[in-house]
Amino acid sequence: MKEAVKEPSMPPAAPALGALALVALLLTGCTQPAPAPTGPGTTAEATSSPSPSVTESSPAPSPTPVVVAPERPAAMNDDGHEGAEAAAKYFQLLDPYMMKTGDTAEWEAMSHKECSTCSNRLEQARTIAENGDVFEGGETTVRVLHTYEQDEPTGGWPLDVEVNTAAVTITAPDGTVAAEFDEDQGRVRMELAHRNGQWYILGIAPLKEE
Repeated sequence: MKEAVKEPSMPPAAPALGALALVALLLTGCTQPAPAPTGPGTTAEATSSPSPSVTESSPAPSPTPVVVAPERPAAMNDDGHEGAEAAAKYFQLLDPYMMKTGDTAEWEAMSHKECSTCSNRLEQARTIAENGDVFEGGETTVRVLHTYEQDEPTGGWPLDVEVNTAAVTITAPDGTVAAEFDEDQGRVRMELAHRNGQWYILGIAPLKEE
């Protein structure tokens, strides 16, 4: 998915009293009780019913959608190819969650310092959070296409992965659209390693078309 390009980033007025208030006043006049009869030496006392009060209401603000973090799969406890596949899927699912919430802790924990793609996405998530932008869309599905034999020198597991990403809109605090991306399908080569009970992403690169 492309990186967003940031460009520089008004509640509706409350409804005025109109026909509704007028109808209420007319109904009040029609239902007023008749004056009591007067007797000798007495004066009729005028009575009136209080007009119903009409209060203006403002539209309720739209609730902020709750973004749930992806569940860490139990298969990540495996230090072999099954664990590598589960970790690869989990890491890709963390991307839209991180962009929407600014919670980068899990992404950082799994990113190796040599993974430039990991650091670039991390920087973009931080920029979105610092600017107060809103990241919408980007729901992701992941499919492992092929898992290779473990690389003996590095201990890494190379995998080919297909990533499908829904359309994305990034909106600035003033309501202007900072960036938009269409839905996308891409294939990448990921390399992971298991060290000290933790899976790390060593690198992510676009898979060359054959």
